[in-house]
Amino acid sequence: MDSALNDLVLKGLLVFLASFSSSFLAMPKVVDFSKKRGFVGRDVHKDGQPIVPEMGGLGILLGVLVGFLAYCLISLEVDVCLVVFTSCTLAAGAIGVLDYLRTLRGALKALLTVIACAPIVVGWLLFPSEVVIGRPELPFVGRLRLTIVYWALLPLAIAVPANAVNMIDTFNGVMPITSIFSVLALLIPSIILERWGAVFMCLLLLGALMGFLPYNLYPSRVFASDVGSLAVGAGIGAIAVLGRLEVVGVVALMPQIMNAFYILASVGGLLERRQIAERPTVVLGGNVIAANRSEGAPMTLANLILSRGPLREPDLVKAYALLSFFSFILALATACFMVIR
Repeated sequence: MDSALNDLVLKGLLVFLASFSSSFLAMPKVVDFSKKRGFVGRDVHKDGQPIVPEMGGLGILLGVLVGFLAYCLISLEVDVCLVVFTSCTLAAGAIGVLDYLRTLRGALKALLTVIACAPIVVGWLLFPSEVVIGRPELPFVGRLRLTIVYWALLPLAIAVPANAVNMIDTFNGVMPITSIFSVLALLIPSIILERWGAVFMCLLLLGALMGFLPYNLYPSRVFASDVGSLAVGAGIGAIAVLGRLEVVGVVALMPQIMNAFYILASVGGLLERRQIAERPTVVLGGNVIAANRSEGAPMTLANLILSRGPLREPDLVKAYALLSFFSFILALATACFMVIR
């Protein structure tokens, strides 16, 4: 291993540790802050619906921000793509804070997440040689040169993953676990293709997610809320665009995208959770969860998993994790076909 690669590995490790440790160590403070401010919600999938602090996504945002600052201090430079990635993530997180405090309508929240792609556009306008837009790569085909079509789809590159990750954040640990698999599916191809900017973006988000995960696992001590889920989804979308791994990102996010599609198709549009009269699942005795068979209940990925019978929440989350693992493998296979074209 040559000196340059050694430096990259060391820098990557330090950035990951900065992101992880700041997120992990901040979570107790975030929990106390949420309790004092009344930022709490009910865990509707447990007997008695216990009260759980929310706004845990603030710890994820802190992890990404501290990791980014650590990169700048270690490198003694500012990477434009990392600035764009961090800006997209923080912008989506700010939308989540606004939604939590003001309860935005579903359509308005989706529109705001579209606007969260603005840092990518600004980065391309100011630094076109570093922020490459409109050159996605496909398996067997190679790099495409798209103009109008790509720019028409670009707003969805942040909005779709942001809202898809948000919609899947319904059970203890589901959002960070599924998102970790999605980030890993982007990290490994980035290393193979030597796209070091994308590598560091993945490490920033991965560290923040892994620092948050222990607090969100069953039984959850804190919820990410829209602050965390929108930010994580936007971050994944930004990595896919800036790393020119759009197709890999879509495959990696298939469980989240499928879940969002089922919900939108069954409720007939973009609705806030509070606007949906019935829940997709029901809680039986002993914290066992079953699919809601009512015609008015929205269809979700959980309904499909539970169609074979009720499950305890940890077992349901394991099923989500298994689906995400399969998507992770398929995403890696997609990346391999990009490499061997």
